[in-house]
Amino acid sequence: MGAKSSKPSYRDQIEEEISRRMMIQREVQMSVNIAKARDTIQIFGSAYLTFVTGITIAKLAGKTVPPIAGVPVIIGGLMLGNIFDLAYGNKLARVSKEAEYIMEYERSRLVPMRQAPVSRFYTQEEKEAMFDIATAAGCVWPSSLFSRLFVPAVAEKDSSEK
Repeated sequence: MGAKSSKPSYRDQIEEEISRRMMIQREVQMSVNIAKARDTIQIFGSAYLTFVTGITIAKLAGKTVPPIAGVPVIIGGLMLGNIFDLAYGNKLARVSKEAEYIMEYERSRLVPMRQAPVSRFYTQEEKEAMFDIATAAGCVWPSSLFSRLFVPAVAEKDSSEK
């Protein structure tokens, strides 16, 4: 008589569908990022391998190789390793863990400016933690020397007009 229906409510069904779609969208975005990294490795890796092979052959042939040629070898190797880590390593998992940490312990960093339509979902404490300690980029040196000069001044309203 007082038995509850085991069928989920429409609200629960809609939330479930939205969650599924968000999950699919997330998976598509992640797989596209991994695919981009693999494509970059194919292009950048080939160019890097050609460059390093050319330097090695020149060195083995007894030709002088300028010492500055070692800079792209080192920097290119670091960049290639970073991209390889994203494409085949666990970089995505490490980045996700860091994002979880930021969302849990540094949520105030994610607060949008007050004009954003979603800013109403943040508490006043979260807004104050981010914006009360921040300085506008145009007020920080060296931008402060010139950036505000190109913006016309807005007349300040005094408190009696409010």
